[in-house]
Formats: sequence, C-alpha cells, structure tokens
Amino acid sequence: MRASFFVSLPRVASPLAVALLTAPLLAACGSSTNTPEWPKGNIVLHDENNFTSQTTLTLPTIQTAPGADLMVCWDGLMKDLLCHDIMPPDNGVDNVSFLQIPNLTHDQVASKLAVGQLDENLVKVYREHKVDATATTKCANIGTFVLGTSTLDPAADYVEPATGKTVTYMLLFETGTTPGVGSRAMTFIEPTASSTATTVNAPDACSNNVLDFHATLGTAMTIPATDNTKWHVDWSQITKDSFGNKVSFNKIDNVLLGFYQGKTAADLMTNFTDIEQIATTLYEVPVGVGARDVDLKDAKLKGGTTAFTGFTQTDGVWAMAVTCGKCQVPAPVALTILTPQ
Repeated sequence: MRASFFVSLPRVASPLAVALLTAPLLAACGSSTNTPEWPKGNIVLHDENNFTSQTTLTLPTIQTAPGADLMVCWDGLMKDLLCHDIMPPDNGVDNVSFLQIPNLTHDQVASKLAVGQLDENLVKVYREHKVDATATTKCANIGTFVLGTSTLDPAADYVEPATGKTVTYMLLFETGTTPGVGSRAMTFIEPTASSTATTVNAPDACSNNVLDFHATLGTAMTIPATDNTKWHVDWSQITKDSFGNKVSFNKIDNVLLGFYQGKTAADLMTNFTDIEQIATTLYEVPVGVGARDVDLKDAKLKGGTTAFTGFTQTDGVWAMAVTCGKCQVPAPVALTILTPQ
C-alpha cells in the first residue's frame, strides 16, 4: 500500500508547465486563516498541535559527456527515498523527468527540495519521458524527452555552464504522471568535458542514504472516545506546515485517522516515513475543495466501506493527519496525536 502520510519528495515543472503546476512546492494558494466561516469544529488544531520536521537531501552526482544524448536507465532501482520497494505496476516508475535549473548550486537545489521551496519558475528547462508499461526495456534517451511538442535538445539543453555561471541538471524518477507528485528517486547529472560517459543508471535512493528525515510531534489533542457528535475537527487555525511554509488549504484533499496498537507517540516519530504502513487500522475522510474541517463520524476504513465507530481501542496510540495528495511534498500538512477520553 502506497504511503499517504509521507510519500515522497517534490516533483517540479518549468515555466512551460505552469498550466499544469501553478504553485511553488508547498506555497499557499492565497488562502487565509482569518475567514469568518472558520473555525467551526469542536476540535480545533493550532500550530502547537502540529508536528515539525527536519529534512536533509544528499543527492548523488553522475558526471557525463556534455551535449550527449544520454541513455537513462532505471532497471536497477529497487528502493525509493523512503527505502520502500519500487515494484510495478502499482509503485513502479511511470515517468522520468529532466530539469535544468540555472543560478543554483547542487546544495542550494537539494536544500530547497528538502523543505518544499523550489519554485517551478526557477526551472528553465523541463522535459519528461512517460514510461510505456508494456515496454521490455527500462531505458530512454534524453533526446526523446518532451513537454507538449517540444523535445529536449541535449546539444543545447545539457551543456557545461559558461565560465562564472552555475547550472544544475537533475533527473527525477516518479510513480504516476501527475505533475508535482510521486518522485521515488533523483540524482544530479553533470556535463563534464573530461567524461566520456553517455549512460546514466539511476542510483538506488535507499542504499545511497539520500533522505534524512526527522519528525517532532506537537501537543496532543483530546477527543471524546465514543460521542460522535463531538468529532468535528477543524484545521483552519494552522498557519504553517511542518517545514514552516504557509498552508495551501485549497489543496488539502483527505484526512487519515490511524490506530497503532502497542505503539507510542515516540514510536511514530521514529518510524514516521512508514507511518501508514505500520498502522494497525487506518480510516479516511475525503475533504472538499477549500474545506478546513471534517466530521470523523464520516470516516471509512481506507480502501473499504466499514465505518469508524469510535476511539474504543486503548492499547496503543491514535494519530490524525490532514493530507495533500497532490502537493509537491506530500508530507502531511498537519499531523497530531489524539487522546480519547
């Protein structure tokens, strides 16, 4: 089952793809917490109830011949950034993206990606290869990567920067084909005059220790254990996500409610990137566009129809996440521990 609490790191688009991706990584869509309609739940989350996170990306760099029509292969990818298996057809690589980012070093790009602050307008060239699920090979030449009808020209788009200039090139390997979602692995590529390499094998993200992520939970929220008339939760007063970015309320699309038998809050922090996989039971409530509240009595077993009936289990810990499945960094917008009483 694919993680929804924390799936992967960003996928970005160029100015040519603004029609597909119209906001920075986790920047807000002009939303404000100061609306007369909210708060209206009996359980209102604030910033102190939300988790905070620290993330570091250390991406490998592969040097190649400049201007070459590189052969990019991903058949050796076994694990993603979270050390989860990359297994087709559900979690395989569906898309490979090429990015040219001028005026930023590798370290600057990695730092921005890690906290969801790489604006798509910083990307000068973006092209992609949509993977044919029936193909027998897991390789493609970058000269076939396209955006609309515009094909990548390696001789012009993948060259050593002029003296005194800085240009970063990246490859992203993604599940799904929705811009902004699903990066499973990534690497820098670097055109270098001394290199004759024309093949890039995607490095395994787990074995290279690409991602270092740590979560710190906020103040827990109390909630009635069985009185479902008081399960109306509201996140309108949260002003920032775990990285400190302004919340994009219009992109929030789901609330997940998980029970972790035999676990503590400390266990969840330690295993945060596996937080969906380790749930004993997981419920969900879809969120309407622009909504900032849901009623947990409407929650259903994830992937099923069984209704949530109450916080009756006490031999573990309950957690609730407000998620954004189409955000560039789909870590939860908010996650808090619930303490039934």
